[in-house]
Amino acid sequence: MKKLVVCVLLVGCGGDGGGGTIEIDNFGTELAIAACGKQWECCTDAELMEEYMGITIEGQPITTEDQCVQFAGGLFTALAIPQYKSSLEMGRIEYDGAAAGDCVAAIENLTCAEYGADTSETVPAGCRPFLIPKVPDGGACSENYECTSHYCVETCMPIPTEGAACDEDCASGLYCGFDQSTGMKVCQPIKANGEPCTFDDECTSDYCEGTCMTEPVTCDGR
Repeated sequence: MKKLVVCVLLVGCGGDGGGGTIEIDNFGTELAIAACGKQWECCTDAELMEEYMGITIEGQPITTEDQCVQFAGGLFTALAIPQYKSSLEMGRIEYDGAAAGDCVAAIENLTCAEYGADTSETVPAGCRPFLIPKVPDGGACSENYECTSHYCVETCMPIPTEGAACDEDCASGLYCGFDQSTGMKVCQPIKANGEPCTFDDECTSDYCEGTCMTEPVTCDGR
């Protein structure tokens, strides 16, 4: 799901949207209600069919907003929330329920034009993290979001910069890819439109079809 997945990946929704405080156990459901509501408001039937192709809930294809909420909210609650609560119990993060509430409000307040124009891996303007990392470099960790550096390899450490060996993550403006001269994965400058690519994360546009290009606009209410 466009906005829901972005929120989960970046763990960075929140702002001054006035959404009220959301308890952590309720966040997955509230986020799903907002994200699914926006999808059913802004996406065409064909766009929704493509989005949920091959995805079922209780053996049935997802064709309604309620099914979307049940699927997305259940997935987030089953997978992400237990990880967050474990990190909280170990004192590795803090949870900001007001920021989480603002995230939901920011999604609900998007126009379809704004929602459709957001084709990159971003969150609504003005967002701030709802999970606050507390582990400095050198401290034990299990997730990137626990680290003040946002990079965890069993311990928190500085995120790799250009030319450094990497596994998946790199500093802003870089992607982790194979260096043909060494056969190793290293952080490299992200590519502009028109440059050859294999994966979306190689591109500034976050969209690859053999070459980096601007992602077609979808779900803009048209």
